[in-house]
Amino acid sequence: MSGLQAAREVRPSPRKGSGPALGDDAGLAQRYRRLLDAVQDCAVFELDARGVIVLWPEPARRLFGYSAAEIAGSHVSRLHLPADVAAGLPQQWLDAAALSGHACEEGWRVRSDGSLMRARCEMRRIAAPDLPEGAAGHAGAVAEGPPGAGFIVSCRDITVQQAAADHARLADDKLRLLAEHLPCIAVCELRLDGTIRSWSAGARALAGHTAEEAVGQPLAWLYTRQDAAAGLPLAALEAARACGQWAGEERLARKDGSVVRCATRMVLVRDAAGCPHGLLWTARDLSDALRLEMLDAGNRRMQSFLAILAHELRNPLAPVRNAVEVIALTPDTGPRVRRCAEIIDRQLRQVERLVNDLLDVGRVTAGKMKMELTPTLYNDVVTTSLEAIRPTLEASGQQLVVALPEESPYVRADAARLGQVLLNLLSNAAKYTPRGGTVSVQVSVEPARVITAVSDTGRGLEPAALDRIFNLFAQEGDAGSRSGLGIGLALAKAILEAHGGAIQAHSAGAGKGSTFTVFLPRAGASPAEAARPAPRKAPRRRVLVVDDNTDSADSMAELLTLLGHEARAVHSGQQAIDVAATFRPDCVLLDLQMPDMSGYEVLEALRETSRGRAVQFLALSGRGTAEDQRHSRLAGFHAHLTKPLSIETLSRALAEPVPAGPLPHRER
Repeated sequence: MSGLQAAREVRPSPRKGSGPALGDDAGLAQRYRRLLDAVQDCAVFELDARGVIVLWPEPARRLFGYSAAEIAGSHVSRLHLPADVAAGLPQQWLDAAALSGHACEEGWRVRSDGSLMRARCEMRRIAAPDLPEGAAGHAGAVAEGPPGAGFIVSCRDITVQQAAADHARLADDKLRLLAEHLPCIAVCELRLDGTIRSWSAGARALAGHTAEEAVGQPLAWLYTRQDAAAGLPLAALEAARACGQWAGEERLARKDGSVVRCATRMVLVRDAAGCPHGLLWTARDLSDALRLEMLDAGNRRMQSFLAILAHELRNPLAPVRNAVEVIALTPDTGPRVRRCAEIIDRQLRQVERLVNDLLDVGRVTAGKMKMELTPTLYNDVVTTSLEAIRPTLEASGQQLVVALPEESPYVRADAARLGQVLLNLLSNAAKYTPRGGTVSVQVSVEPARVITAVSDTGRGLEPAALDRIFNLFAQEGDAGSRSGLGIGLALAKAILEAHGGAIQAHSAGAGKGSTFTVFLPRAGASPAEAARPAPRKAPRRRVLVVDDNTDSADSMAELLTLLGHEARAVHSGQQAIDVAATFRPDCVLLDLQMPDMSGYEVLEALRETSRGRAVQFLALSGRGTAEDQRHSRLAGFHAHLTKPLSIETLSRALAEPVPAGPLPHRER
């Protein structure tokens, strides 16, 4: 029964001492009106049987903004959206209340200023009351005369609550959507006792169980039997409930019986009052991360192994290289010995190239190949590579056809790396071309790029192999005809891409030769960069060679003597210190790894004994990475030379002027 109805119908008997109007209907109605006027967020008003507003108290004015005079005689549909009126919703609401006596509705209402309000409204049917005469003319009435049968309507503004609910629902939807689409991450809600309440798609992908199978199960159901028996799930639950969160690495059992290692987290969820409501549990599959970690560890081991291998291979190659150079420089050597020396030289260059390629494979796979790109005359790089391969071609009776532009273009390049690419292509062309065949090199220049085509008349390539051959360790042909390591073209591709260039292969088919085309961006050069200093001729030097490898030290001293220098070989660090005091060298060629003293320790001692004299210190090592060179430079060496050492490299180093004044910066 509504308050207004009570004011009309309830007529209690007056009691003594209760006040003059306590039992009076008009007084009681007035009290109810005061109660209605005190309501802030709810409006109660009256409609007649047709839905016309007949009573409009002060709370209705505050809520909707219409005064009693403005709303007088208006149908209740005036408070609805035009679209709702057109759809007949207000009349349906009235009909439902008339039929059942009560109808609820929630929707948008329109205020007097046109703004919208979300309201929860209830309509109750009332019968025509029997009021005393004069009782109907109270304040807020908008129709004259006693009201007949009609409706009491109460409207509560729920705009803020609805917005909050919509926001919370949207947030829940976003979280649910996020949980459903997180790759490789299981997300589920737990009750405080650890029972699974919800199960995401990621959880199904991780564990293999469907939501129907998982919901209602205890958290321990996901663990291996051993871990569940050891109480690990319970310990994690207790930690999360006590501290608010927990994280760790655990083994979970999949539906198929396999075990997966996961990074798991649990977070305590609280309700609006701050009371614990449940737990959010996530698990991330660590299998890929562990595999990557193992691959990375294996890659580091391979890098270390290749560095040791290169060092161990370069050390014995150094005396062989020195011996070959000595034979070549000895004037009275017979033709048979010279021919043997040439064979050794060609094979030695091949071994040196393989050692360098092995090292570069590790750098490429680790993404650590470094380039020092400077404006470089491209014709010089090509010519150097051609001179290196010419003895091999001549020994095989192959013809070399070269076409270079008259004016050399410039490219931004690491000359040594680019020469390595061209030498690899030329070596492959010579290897797969029969005796009497032809290897040709043609360089053409375009406005934006330089194009080099290395062609041969060899066995050619099948069309399916043209892309595959650039993969690491890929080799074509049957097992009996394969040679090499299958890394040269992969390295060439990596080096050229680091230069901003590319490489392509073309072949008309088996037995029809092949062509490898190199594309490099063209570059300009400033006058300073374009100017090339004239090569210096090394003056006669007093060189102390320090190397624990007797063959390497002695052959290097012999080679230096043939080159016109005065050389002395010693085989230990302490011997170097003793001999230097009397020999007084102006250049020390110093091996970095010796059993009694390291090259750095010998350098420190010789620097002290040679104060006041200009002495050039050259590091000699089987290790030649950028980091090795940086270390030796910071230690005080003037140059870092890598074994085996060619005459050209050795002569260039000795031709550098002997430094005077303060010694180079030394790393401490």
